[in-house]
Amino acid sequence: MKAEQNDLVRDIRINADRINTSCSSGLSSRDLVDLEAIVLNWAKQIFEITKNKNEARINKKHLQYNINWSHLFNECLDPTYSIDGIDTKSTRQTKEEQTLFKSTFTNTTEREQEYSFKTERSTRSSVTVAIEKGICRGVELALKLKTPCEILEANAGFQNEISVYHIGENTTEEELTWGVDSTVRVPALCETVAELVILEDHHIRKFSIECQLSGRIIVTVTNLKDNNSLVTIIEGKIADIIRALPNCASLGFVVQNDTVIYITKGICKFKYGVEQKVRIKEYAVRRPF
Repeated sequence: MKAEQNDLVRDIRINADRINTSCSSGLSSRDLVDLEAIVLNWAKQIFEITKNKNEARINKKHLQYNINWSHLFNECLDPTYSIDGIDTKSTRQTKEEQTLFKSTFTNTTEREQEYSFKTERSTRSSVTVAIEKGICRGVELALKLKTPCEILEANAGFQNEISVYHIGENTTEEELTWGVDSTVRVPALCETVAELVILEDHHIRKFSIECQLSGRIIVTVTNLKDNNSLVTIIEGKIADIIRALPNCASLGFVVQNDTVIYITKGICKFKYGVEQKVRIKEYAVRRPF
């Protein structure tokens, strides 16, 4: 039995060279490693080695491999954010202005006039996340990033965590409402322009986060030609599956006991309003005839 198990592991290592580890986004395996492809090929290899006579008679094109991820645990530690390799704590970025509302009050009389300046406008805080290096499951990702402290403290509507669900760009938006209700005094023979101005922060952050995989993978093999009937069930630890890969280290995996460790890297783009102000400008007007 032990000799058979050793042969099984050796065959998996040999055949693992053929695994296609690139995601369907077109990114190379150095960018995103497709865990679904790894598990699928592992399950096919296990089936080929362990199948009985009845299972061997089933045409390969009729075999369906269904991966159950529910027993796989994915834990992500706190991310490290930086700007071009510099820690965010030592950097500052300037704010940009956005005019939400503008109103002009013209007083052609000989005395001061009062006008009401009242409005309510909305802006959207947004964060866009793109993964540059890590693992995916087909086109899906399962990643949660803790929002940077300085952005969370700005009360811009962001949650404590940013969820990343798929490869490509993931954008989350939150609506913020700004309002003003004040009186504008316009001197005689003057024109006053009142503006509601929002100061917006735009941040681009690179991040790196350590993620840990543990638990088991269960793959059910069914026969599509026989009403999708169950053929067999294949089960294994994720650590053993990754450990069997001959290019495990080059793909970015580190296996420690029953835990698989990998580093996810990417970029976050934040845009959010942090402050509002009312800007008043006065201009002289000609005396009416």
